[in-house]
Amino acid sequence: MSEGLTDSEKFVNSISERAFLKLWTHPNPIGKKGKELCDCLIVCGNHIIIISVKDIKYKDTGDEAGFKRWTKAAIDKSASQIWGAERWLYSSVEFTRHDNRQVELPLKESRIVHRISVSLGAQRKIPTQSGDLGNGVVHVCDEFSLGAIFSLLDTITDFVSFLTEVEALISRANIIFSGGGIEDLLAIYLLNNYSFPYEKADLLMIDNTVFKGFIDSDAYKAIQESYKVSYFWDNLIEHFVKDLLTDGIFEYGTNQITNNQMALIQMALQPRGFRASLSESFLEFLQKPELKISSRVVLGYDNKAFVFHLGPSSDRELRVQELGLRCLVVRGRVPNVKIVVGISRDKLGSSEVGYSHDIVYVDIPDWDNNLEEQVNKIQDELGYFANASWAKRS
Repeated sequence: MSEGLTDSEKFVNSISERAFLKLWTHPNPIGKKGKELCDCLIVCGNHIIIISVKDIKYKDTGDEAGFKRWTKAAIDKSASQIWGAERWLYSSVEFTRHDNRQVELPLKESRIVHRISVSLGAQRKIPTQSGDLGNGVVHVCDEFSLGAIFSLLDTITDFVSFLTEVEALISRANIIFSGGGIEDLLAIYLLNNYSFPYEKADLLMIDNTVFKGFIDSDAYKAIQESYKVSYFWDNLIEHFVKDLLTDGIFEYGTNQITNNQMALIQMALQPRGFRASLSESFLEFLQKPELKISSRVVLGYDNKAFVFHLGPSSDRELRVQELGLRCLVVRGRVPNVKIVVGISRDKLGSSEVGYSHDIVYVDIPDWDNNLEEQVNKIQDELGYFANASWAKRS
C-alpha cells in the first residue's frame, strides 16, 4: 500500500515491510478525529514502534541558524509527533489502519514502546543524535542509518533488543558521533555479541569508520553466511500471511486476536539466529525421508516450542487434529514450555489433491491433573512422542 504516501514515507514503509512483513507494518495509521497518528506504526507481540518521518532539506547558512532551523523542523517536530501518537495510543485499545481495518493493540500493562525519528535531508552535513528529547528516548536516524539497521536487524526481536540496549547506554553515557550515526553503534553492538562494552563510561565519541570497517570484516561475512538458511523461516511466515489473508481465515477486522495470528506472531518473534536453527531443523526433517519420522519438536527463542509435522492434504481435518494433539503433548512434557506452535505440510513427492500448510497454536499457562490425564491417554493410545526423552514436570 503506497497510495497517499510521500516519497520519504514510501522509503520508510518499504524497508519496514521488508524487515517486519506487511502484517505488522501499518503506514499512516489513523488516530484522533480521523487524523494521521504517525507515518508508520509497527505492532508485533507486546512491542509498538512509532516512526515519524521528516524530509527537510538542510540549508547551510554558515552559522548556527541553519543548524537550529533544520533541527527544529526535522527532529523536534518529529519527536513531538511521536509523543503525541504515544499519548493517544496509551488511551486506546485499538487503532485504524489506512485501509480502515481495525488493529488491536497489546494490553496496556505489557506494552513496550520505542520511538524512531527518521530525519532526512541533512545529507550528513550536521550530526544527528539520539537521546531523551523531553518525553523519553527518541532514536534519530537518517536514510543511511535506518537502512543499515533494518537490513542487519530484520526481525522484530533483534531490532527492539538493539533499541533497548541503546536506550540503556544513553541513560548512563553521553554519546557523540564523529560524522556518522547510530549505525556505528550497531557495528559495536554486533561485534560485542549483542551488547555494549561500556559499563562505566560516561562519555563516548564514536568514529564514523566503525560501521564501514564492520561491513568489510570477516566477522560480518561470517554472520551473513550463517544466516542464509534462516530466510526459509521468513518465507514460511510470508506464505502463511498470504494464505490466511487470501482465504479469509485471518480475521483482521475483528477485535479478537485469532490463534492463527498468535501463531504467526510467535514465529515472527524468533530472532535471526533462532530462525537459522529452526530452518535447518525443518529442512532436514522435510528433505530426509530416511529419518522415517512424521513429527519433530524444536525449542525456539524464549521457551517457545515448535512442532513440525508431515501429513497428506487429502485429509486436512485429520492432519490438523493430529497436529493439535501433538502440540498438547509437547506442552505437557517439555519443561518450561507454555506456548507451542505446530506447522504441518505434505511430504515431498506426488499428492492426490495438491499441497497445503496448516498451523496450530497452543497456549496453556497453567497445567492441571485433567490435562495430564489427557496427555497420558494420547501417548498411551496414539503413541505421540511416547519414546521421547524429556524431563518430567515437577
